[in-house]
Amino acid sequence: MRFFLSLCCSAAVSGLFAPQAGIAQQRPPIFGFANKDRIPEVNKSGSPVFDKLRNEAMKKKLPLVIYLTGSSWCSQCNIFTREYIKKTNFKNAAGKKFIFWLVDTKQAPGNSPGTFNFKMVPEEAAKIVGCADSPRAPYVVLGPPAVFIIDPVSGELIKSLFPKSEVDKYGKPLAGIIEETWAEFSRKPK
Repeated sequence: MRFFLSLCCSAAVSGLFAPQAGIAQQRPPIFGFANKDRIPEVNKSGSPVFDKLRNEAMKKKLPLVIYLTGSSWCSQCNIFTREYIKKTNFKNAAGKKFIFWLVDTKQAPGNSPGTFNFKMVPEEAAKIVGCADSPRAPYVVLGPPAVFIIDPVSGELIKSLFPKSEVDKYGKPLAGIIEETWAEFSRKPK
């Protein structure tokens, strides 16, 4: 009987009985996600940099790629940057195959690394990207390093790549993953 009760409680919490009411439906996925009701209209994000880059991406019909990093405090970010962002093929593709925005984070004074209490650089980026503790942003991830591949027209999050191991599983450079993701997305009927 105890097993049956624990099974029912687990099912209720995970949303099996009533998916819309389940606690699991109220929590964000572990990696990146988009708050669909918070995706800003074109030129209304409150971030002039984001709006400019989004407009450029729409004009060139390219995806907008946002890279969230913590260069001064996140060792995994520095590894990710060195192995993907600073590669020649990535630099050559940025601006031609996708529009790129690097958003850095600084540890808030008095906080140790890993607390996820930091401020965005530029500060206005907090209106666009956030971590799990700031779910008000349109695009949210557990923490840096993270890559968001976004359709600039609809604002839809096409793909998010969170840890280095997730990128490694594709067996190709990050620029190639972005290009392939955009090509697949572009082929889908709208």
